[in-house]
Amino acid sequence: MSASVELPDGWEECVRTVLAVSPRPELADGELRLLGAGMDSLALLLERPEGAYVLRLPQDPHGAEGIAREARLLPELAGLLPVPIPRFLFTAPNPLGPGEFCVYPVVPGESVPEERWHERGLLDLPAVPWRIAELIEGVHAFPVSRARELGIELWDLRADFTEDLESVRAEVVPLLSSAEATMLLNAWDDYLGDDVNFTNRPTLAHADLSLDHLLVTGSEISGLIDFGDVAITDPDYDLCYLYPEAGRDFVGRVQHCRGMELDSRTETKLRFWACADPALDVLDSIEKDLPRFRAERLRVLTEALEQFQGE
Repeated sequence: MSASVELPDGWEECVRTVLAVSPRPELADGELRLLGAGMDSLALLLERPEGAYVLRLPQDPHGAEGIAREARLLPELAGLLPVPIPRFLFTAPNPLGPGEFCVYPVVPGESVPEERWHERGLLDLPAVPWRIAELIEGVHAFPVSRARELGIELWDLRADFTEDLESVRAEVVPLLSSAEATMLLNAWDDYLGDDVNFTNRPTLAHADLSLDHLLVTGSEISGLIDFGDVAITDPDYDLCYLYPEAGRDFVGRVQHCRGMELDSRTETKLRFWACADPALDVLDSIEKDLPRFRAERLRVLTEALEQFQGE
């Protein structure tokens, strides 16, 4: 999820000062520029003659926790996946926020916005759902016991969505029309009230598997990034962003490649998550006073309600 960010005055000097005393002090001489930003962290691109590196700096405690999780997990997970993922060179004290930031060589490929996946016909290529299926299966195959040892926590979706509902009622529902509010609250209640939605055996999940986190080189998926939300949870959650972004038919093809079907039980969850995610983003943007991001995600929420709950 992208968000706007303003770097503080003197940010570059602060970052270079920390790099100068890091395990790779020569990086302090590289060229630095802003690469992008999410809700929890921002990314800088550092370029030197020998190659390019990504610096991810958390902006809040959640982002700091995510980088700490990645630092423990990714070295062991990397060998199980068919494409490169971030391999941290080191972490160091974050000069622009909480926790530690990480540094890793650029993962090959480009982050392609959702609309360009469609424009370039990438979702129509037979190899793409197979590769995504391999990635999902590779992450899910990681031993849960080992993930726990590495500090990856169990994400209880039922408990979290129950807790979020009160804030959504108070802060998000007033921004919606009466019909939209009814659709959102009914979907939320239906999801929480159906025990079948919580019967899947928890696995390790990327938990943020969106199209822009699948890096592309030419017509092939060449990397996977942003494991900051990795958790032990419902494995179906790794389809929740692909469903609204790539579409029902594409997710069905991914499921086919996994030897599974997109059954009605799974699809009902995906239709709820497609609305719950922008609702929670609206809530987060209110708490962080990000009016432009709130307007953008509110638009996405109203469109999702019409598409996934209005039928």
